[in-house]
Amino acid sequence: MNSRIPAIAFASLIVSQAAFGVPIYDQFGPLPTATFGGQGIPNEEVAISSQWIDGDALLTIAMSATQRYSNPAVTNDGAGTYFATAGANFGGNNESLIEGALWNFNYYLSIQGINGATPVLADYQIDLYYDFDTGDDTPIASLGSIDITAAILASMNPSATLIEDSQNLNFGFLAAGVPGIVKPPLGTFDPNALGEYNFGIQVKRGGWGIETVAMDVRVIPEPATMGLFLLAGLALVRRR
Repeated sequence: MNSRIPAIAFASLIVSQAAFGVPIYDQFGPLPTATFGGQGIPNEEVAISSQWIDGDALLTIAMSATQRYSNPAVTNDGAGTYFATAGANFGGNNESLIEGALWNFNYYLSIQGINGATPVLADYQIDLYYDFDTGDDTPIASLGSIDITAAILASMNPSATLIEDSQNLNFGFLAAGVPGIVKPPLGTFDPNALGEYNFGIQVKRGGWGIETVAMDVRVIPEPATMGLFLLAGLALVRRR
């Protein structure tokens, strides 16, 4: 058996592994109403799920991954898997005093009523799941979780119909937890690790599942490092 891998095949292997995952959404594309709680956060490539409930309430939940501040752009495969660069800093060009990974995960939840209906998000049990394990397809039981409903009820606006935010896995509360709201996964987040992270939102009422959205973030080497991998592969082929 020939065990040698040409450099071009080696590059193809990296790309094929990066596409592994099982995102869940109704549509993948722009969500113009989303700001993800910030300014200038891209909203053109978002995993979106929506559902009519009781015929008079439209629920929309969405997730995406984007670069943190002016860090390298996060790309995607057009089907719910995002590709981010490994590493951490304080926000790029002196933009933050809080250290974080070079990318954020974003979420958006909206409920709208028609025909006089006045639904609110706290009418439903909403849980957001996040990952510290770089292995592919982490079981949901091993993911960290944020009880969005509990957070809404504890907030100054328990009748909220719109919740959106952008967070970073390097932020301490996601590892330490918040009693009754944030349940962290085992282990710690390593912003320099390569691999796949899984994220999702599940909405239930009375124990019944109503809607789900899920995405994957594949963390890959920075372009310069990738180039070194390819050069090493070419050198190996030449020597042999």
